[in-house]
Amino acid sequence: MYVHIGSDISVPAHWIIGIFDCDQITLSEESVRFIAEAEASNRLDWLTNRVPRSVVVTMDRVYFTPVTTATLRARCYGVKG
Repeated sequence: MYVHIGSDISVPAHWIIGIFDCDQITLSEESVRFIAEAEASNRLDWLTNRVPRSVVVTMDRVYFTPVTTATLRARCYGVKG
């Protein structure tokens, strides 16, 4: 099953490692380093020109997406809310 995560991007559901709410993320030294390393290795994708709502971490990429975590969860698991 593929999950549409924003723009024209869909990823295999089993590749998704984590979905994080941008409003709830604590920018620790480790998370800043993780994002910086993803950007330096060209594995960071911005799927919005605006402030992102979620961060989707997959096996090979990190996506900043305008889609909410609740919507992404519903797309992954077929649940509401």
